[in-house]
Amino acid sequence: MIRLKHLLTETTIDTAVQWAKTFQADLGLTPEAASAMAANIQHESGFIADRLQGSGVQRGTLKDAGKLGYSWAQWTHDSRKTKFKDFVKFNFKTDITKTPALSKHAYAFLKYDVQTYKELKFDFNLFKKSKDIDTATEDFVTKYEGAGKPKLKQRQAIAQEILNKIKPESKQTAVKQTTNINKSVTHIVKSGDTLSELAAKYKITVQQLKQINGLTSDNIKIGQKLYVQLTKPVQNKKPVPTTPKQTIKDNPWDDMF
Repeated sequence: MIRLKHLLTETTIDTAVQWAKTFQADLGLTPEAASAMAANIQHESGFIADRLQGSGVQRGTLKDAGKLGYSWAQWTHDSRKTKFKDFVKFNFKTDITKTPALSKHAYAFLKYDVQTYKELKFDFNLFKKSKDIDTATEDFVTKYEGAGKPKLKQRQAIAQEILNKIKPESKQTAVKQTTNINKSVTHIVKSGDTLSELAAKYKITVQQLKQINGLTSDNIKIGQKLYVQLTKPVQNKKPVPTTPKQTIKDNPWDDMF
């Protein structure tokens, strides 16, 4: 399990969280899928709409990018970049080979493209229902974005950090250990174990796994004993909060996309 503390500064985590909430509300994504999308874009571009691929923060037009990636998801392939350019020119009457792309351009194109992209076996309808943060992050980068060097573990850690902000644990939904833990089913942590892998193995959510074991973080230790089964399902009746679509300053997109 990757041990990275505060991968994002408070400024960038707040930006990523805002966008993740927007993705969740506007595209009907689970918190996990929204966090995965936001983490991948954060990793690629820091949500800088006119960012050029390369070291440091370089900005400019699509023409300045040349053969390199450009904008949010760093659409490297020429066909995707051309599609982005044509989309912005048609819908916003803006030529991003002459004028730097804006956040509203990047978001509108992402919203359109992610729902229509059929290459690399990306299935948006399946992705939007994702419940596992690591799988959702991997699916987005490998099946939609198609990054050459994904650095998956780092992206997954960022996604988890975003998810923790979107879906904080609630004391009201904590499991009562005296009635809901099946103490006869335990797991001894071994090298390489992660909470997400254990949750999938024992058909329980990461949140429930943390709650029944009194964990306040995702860190687990080799040799640690974990309870991994409940005596009955724990239902979280708390409704998912709705988020206004326009959560990002200076992004006046509308319902045409």
